[in-house]
Amino acid sequence: MNLQIIGITTEYNPFHNGHKWQLQAIRKKFGNVTVIACMSGFFVQRGEIALTDPWSRAATAVRAGVDLVLLLPSWYSLRSADYFAAGAVKTLVATGLVNTLVCGAEQITGNDLAETAAWSLQAETEQQIKTLLQKGLSYGAAWETAAIQNHKDARWFKGANNLLALAYQKAVIQNNLSVELLTLPRRGSNYNDTELTPPYASASAIRTALRNSCASGSLASVMPEDSLALLKLNETNYTARFIRQEETLTLLLGSLLARCNSHDLYEHSSGSRDLCDRFHNARSDLQQGYSSFCRSITNKRDPLPSVRRLALQLLLHKDRSFWTETPEPAYLRVLAFNNRGRNLLRKMKETAKLPVVIKPGRIERYKNTALYPLLQLDTDAADLYQLLNGNIGVYGTCLTTSPLYVK
Repeated sequence: MNLQIIGITTEYNPFHNGHKWQLQAIRKKFGNVTVIACMSGFFVQRGEIALTDPWSRAATAVRAGVDLVLLLPSWYSLRSADYFAAGAVKTLVATGLVNTLVCGAEQITGNDLAETAAWSLQAETEQQIKTLLQKGLSYGAAWETAAIQNHKDARWFKGANNLLALAYQKAVIQNNLSVELLTLPRRGSNYNDTELTPPYASASAIRTALRNSCASGSLASVMPEDSLALLKLNETNYTARFIRQEETLTLLLGSLLARCNSHDLYEHSSGSRDLCDRFHNARSDLQQGYSSFCRSITNKRDPLPSVRRLALQLLLHKDRSFWTETPEPAYLRVLAFNNRGRNLLRKMKETAKLPVVIKPGRIERYKNTALYPLLQLDTDAADLYQLLNGNIGVYGTCLTTSPLYVK
């Protein structure tokens, strides 16, 4: 297979040494190949606010070795792993250039990923999962149990990166895509580790350190210099910033829950009726702040990221049909690129299966096009992101910001 163009799915929240190692490992394995990344934007799949805007994060990635960064529309980053993965895979394939996908995994060896993914998509497997869920097992435990009962490798259902690798492979199979998925072992700390362990600390650990006003010297051991500079640690008090975001989310949700019942919540999200009922019934917990409120709602079926994503969906105020009728990617939004990326964009004029969007401009021009629903959500997400970061009255940045060219 021609391995000249590699596609990766990313969030870079923030870009750290593990991400840099992945790019180095790709080129060590395949040579000086071209890399296209599909990256989440203003909110990440854990239901959190991105540390910095997507254009700046994308430019940092290009300086570290990515050639072209495309935006993963907000709809996919505000849904579960399967939707997130499918949106990213389809976006990368729609360039007409990517023929190989590479992702990280928790030290898994063997070539049974495709077999496990195909098994997980069978109707009999889905019915078995429903039965196990009805017995009270959590979603993850149900899949592990079913895998063991069917003599499959249950390790693919443990660990965030393994689960995403499985989701990417399912997307390839379900959509009959002519791309190959290859895994690289994750380097360093686990995805959810919160301890800052050099040189490969997790993004979770870095964000925890920022919340605790960690000195830039500590982060210098786990992040490339450009990524560290983007955070502007000498200028930004991240503890104060997280507190402000928490207070704003508390106020916005407090206002929403004061005028909405659980049925209203259900009709404006992808949440189950049970989750929306618990969300509404726990509204008095907002007195303790947004984070405490979200934690009070979680259970085996709905972990913290699911609750956070529900909160953000509600604040973006779209009908349930918008969240539950899975859209196809409608455009390729360019965030940042280098010289090789610029050449890719020239090629994509002929190969791309979707419109390539550089700077949208006025939203009205897309009103009657297939681009409008996802582009409108990205615009609303950008406006909410600005509000949560204290930039009151700043609107339309998603429509007016140009991609960054990194020489």
